[in-house]
Amino acid sequence: MTKSFNVVFTLARRFFLSKSSDRFLSFISWVSIIGVALGVLALTVVTSVINGFEGELVRVISGVNGDVILYTRGNPISQPELIDKKVKSLVPGVKAITSSFVTELMISSSDGVSGAILEGIDVDNVGEATDLPKMLIEGRFPEYHLGQPEVVLGKSLAQKMNVKLGDQIRLIAPFVGGQSNGESLIPRAVSADVVGIVGLGMYDYDSRFIFSDLRSVQDFLNQPGVVTSFKIKLLRSSESSLVAQKLSDSFGAPFRAKDWGQLNKNLFYAIELEKIVISISLALIIVVAAFNVISTLMMMIHDKTKEVAILKTMGLRPSQSFKLFCWIGMVIGVVGTFFGVLLGLGLNEFIKNVKWIDLPADIYHIDFLPVVVRWTEVGWIIIVALLICFLATLYPSFRVSRQSPLEGVRYD
Repeated sequence: MTKSFNVVFTLARRFFLSKSSDRFLSFISWVSIIGVALGVLALTVVTSVINGFEGELVRVISGVNGDVILYTRGNPISQPELIDKKVKSLVPGVKAITSSFVTELMISSSDGVSGAILEGIDVDNVGEATDLPKMLIEGRFPEYHLGQPEVVLGKSLAQKMNVKLGDQIRLIAPFVGGQSNGESLIPRAVSADVVGIVGLGMYDYDSRFIFSDLRSVQDFLNQPGVVTSFKIKLLRSSESSLVAQKLSDSFGAPFRAKDWGQLNKNLFYAIELEKIVISISLALIIVVAAFNVISTLMMMIHDKTKEVAILKTMGLRPSQSFKLFCWIGMVIGVVGTFFGVLLGLGLNEFIKNVKWIDLPADIYHIDFLPVVVRWTEVGWIIIVALLICFLATLYPSFRVSRQSPLEGVRYD
């Protein structure tokens, strides 16, 4: 078997590198290699970009909200420490938990008015459950001051309102007061000092969120000691979906728990669907290149008819002639796939390090083109490319294996 393999391999190498072949045949061979390489290159780059886009959204969403967020759709929670203990008893894998108060309001500056989401955070432990402290790009996080609160703005919101560090904005809440104690709901406005700017990494967040100290928000809304949500960081982020379901079932209405994937479910579904459609479309490039492989082999069979006939009269078996042209076709596939993957990975590194493509953040959620290479997907791209090339070799190889040695005489 080893001897037969050596014979077939040697003949395939000589046929493919033969200088006596028609130059047009060599040109077609290189076209086939380039076609396979371009298909593999496109698949490698596009899947990596989509992976990076998805990964960046996951990083931002989980960085702002934690792995799981537990919130109430009813009145705010007056004893948050009890909820904290219950969560930790239900979920042993909780790494950290922080409470917050979230409300919608209006903000105004000297340059305009805008809607926003005000979130009161526990500055002391918010960094344990989220990445908010790492997202601070200017200034500092707010501190508690009786009377006038300090706030941190998302960078897009700050640009929209033309607000800088040290400026003041007006927080305007349409309804202030607690329904549970029978107080009337009245509007209220207060001035706030801008002490920081955060870049959350996602336009929807950067253009809407304002952060302040939890006690400052409770004082402003006249609801002391209450919260609306809990952000939970898990030891194993992969279990976030199961934990969210468990918390929803355990707490019941009016509580609801969501993991990072459920917070933007439609967006992630659209990304996954887009990835599948684009991958199938780009795989057609490899299929087209496979037809070039077929034409290359058919032309080579025609060009080498006499040599094949002589080899068959000398004892070359049909199975060996079949393997011979399979090897030649696979050489085209392997070389094209190798250079396609190599160029694709190189282009990925260039895009990742240079970041020369700017995206409109209000359309694509992020303002740059992220890249994440998943080696399992690269492996599948290689397997699919080689499989397509192998299937393209079957018909020409089968045809030459069925030819009689007398065919060479007819072409003489």
